[in-house]
This record gives sequence, C-alpha cells and structure tokens, in this order.
Amino acid sequence: MKPSEISDAARPDRPTASAAAVPVQAAVVFAVLAILLEMGSLVFYSAAAGFSVSLSVSPIVLLASQSSARLIEWGSIIDMFGYLCIAPVVLYLRDRHAGARLINLYAVAGMCLVVIGSAGAVVMATAAPYLIDQYHLASSGGKQNIDLVFTALYRAVVVGIWQTLESLAGAAWLIGTAIAIWGKAPRLVYFLLLLFGLVYVGIAVYRLTGL
Repeated sequence: MKPSEISDAARPDRPTASAAAVPVQAAVVFAVLAILLEMGSLVFYSAAAGFSVSLSVSPIVLLASQSSARLIEWGSIIDMFGYLCIAPVVLYLRDRHAGARLINLYAVAGMCLVVIGSAGAVVMATAAPYLIDQYHLASSGGKQNIDLVFTALYRAVVVGIWQTLESLAGAAWLIGTAIAIWGKAPRLVYFLLLLFGLVYVGIAVYRLTGL
C-alpha cells in the first residue's frame, strides 16, 4: 500500500468509495429535488389557503373551498416525495463525515425528520380531501361535526407533527451536522445547513412558546 493510501485510509472523515452509501452526484440531485418538491408543495398548500403565507391558517378556510381538497391532496403527495428525497442526503452526509463528533446522532435526527414529515403528508393526503368533500355534502349539523374533526386533524398534523416535532428533529439534524462538518466541507454546504436549521428553530420556538 502506498503512503498516500495509508494516509487516506487513516482519516475517519474520508470513507472509501466502497463505504459510501450514496455517491456525491446522487446526493446533490436528491438535495435539489427535495428543495424543488418542498417548494412545489408549498405552492399547493398556499393556494388551498387562499395564498396565505401565515403559519396559522384557519381550518374553516380550507373547508370552505371544495377545490382545496385536490390542492391539499396533490400538495401532500408532492410533500411526501420531498421528504423522502432528504433520506439519501442524510446518509451521504453521515458517511462522508463518518468520523465527525456525534454525526450518527445527527443522522438519526435527520431520518426522524424524513419519517415524521412524510407520515404527516400521507395522513393529510388521505384524510383531509375526504373530509373536505364530505363537508360540502353534509347538512348543517353534519358540517359542524366535520369541522371539529378537520380542525383536530389540522392541529395534529400541521401544528403538532410538522411545525413542532418535525421542526425539532430538523433543527437537530441540520444545525448539529453543520457544526460537526465545520472545516471539513465547503462553506456553502455549512451555511445552507445552518440557514435551514435556523428556520426550523424559529418555527419550533413559535409553536412551543405560543407566540
């Protein structure tokens, strides 16, 4: 073995090509896809809410428009695929910086983000459109019951799962990974991870403090 090969093998933050679960090119593609899909889902969600940009949308606004059923359905499906595209990025960063401090713990948080976010998207895609369709077919008394159920669904998924639990997992993964790879990765990667992580922190603080 050449001295240079011994040196490379001895560096824990530079795994060999055979040890890498995701090639760098694939990781970049999945990262771009995740961003594009998440942006696309936000367009659908915003359209369903009358193009509101607020984190808190009244559930009755979504129920009032029958067209919001399909918008939420498609937005949630796109959202689900966006979350799933994050998984290869988590694996790539974990393998690429395998010797970094606590990188495995941060990767677990990243996979929690994927599972939590995609599960919430599946629930919204299957339950929300059905309730909206039933709302427009129901009597006055039936509308009140559906309103209660839909509000509970909205608060459980949007407020509880996405904006609280997911935000905590996302902040832990992004900020933790950014700190772990400081000086070992391009600064653009570091600042992007830190930026998105701080966004998650802001959302989590907003929900946990009730501001």
